Amino acid sequence: MDATKPAREWDLAFEGERQAKRLGALLRRFVPCRLVTSPEPKALRTSQIVAGELGISLTTVDGLREIDRPVLPIMSSREHERLNARIFMEFDRRIMGRESAREAQTRFAVAIETELARTEEANLVVVAHGTVISLLVSQHDNIDPFELWKRLQCPSFVVLEKAPLGLVEIVDGRATSQFQEGGA
Repeated sequence: MDATKPAREWDLAFEGERQAKRLGALLRRFVPCRLVTSPEPKALRTSQIVAGELGISLTTVDGLREIDRPVLPIMSSREHERLNARIFMEFDRRIMGRESAREAQTRFAVAIETELARTEEANLVVVAHGTVISLLVSQHDNIDPFELWKRLQCPSFVVLEKAPLGLVEIVDGRATSQFQEGGA
């Protein structure tokens, strides 16, 4: 973390690189696949490690970036959680940056739909960020986006059906939760 830069410019730390290798191993069951990533440094580096673990290439997609956030002071986990709760509760208000949760959700959903349309492989792997992932999942399933955001700890991921992007499972560091029958 670097208090002089917005979070979207932070690099992946050593622990994040270790977690990215674990993520690659967890994602192995979805190969053959195509990997797309947010251009933000942490996501891009994670994707490079995951792609290396899986032996696949990756594509950077601008629309997969996290919700816009300016430079913020480094804050406690509790304060960070409180601030993020406002993003999910005040869906149409620009809480921290230049876009609201709804605007970020729409941007991210359009990027996902575009990449799904371009994907011939069996699975599309998207490396992105907890807030926008939670917003997308809540758009298609009856799930509280804030609760999902709190649950998505690295190296977590969600598995969605290709259409209509219904939630199949959440894979996190503690356990795997099945939500419904179906494939990714």
